[in-house]
Amino acid sequence: MEERRQLPRWEIKQEAKVWLPQEQGFSHCIVEDMHLKGMCVSFNKQLSPQEVVRMSFALGDNFDFIKIEAQVSWTRVKDERYVYGLTYSRIADVEKSKIDKYINTNCYDQIKKKWWGK
Repeated sequence: MEERRQLPRWEIKQEAKVWLPQEQGFSHCIVEDMHLKGMCVSFNKQLSPQEVVRMSFALGDNFDFIKIEAQVSWTRVKDERYVYGLTYSRIADVEKSKIDKYINTNCYDQIKKKWWGK
């Protein structure tokens, strides 16, 4: 499969608390990786079939929810988890700033290795 990503995804592998309006409740997922244009998340249950996902999520102990709307680019099952590749279709600048701040704070070693090879 040809790589179509324009930005590198940073490995997160962290549990997040998620609000899914279409599910009418809170859930948990694992944010596998993300960048400013999309993310990969996995759930222990299958989400309702849909092309667009609206959700708010908070990583770790950070309760500052990030609100996104995303196209489901692909789905698969891996290790008994439902994995979704999401491409943001609607995200406010303030939400992008939260993601950027999280990546710069928590993925510094990955960034350093990617850009400076150290």
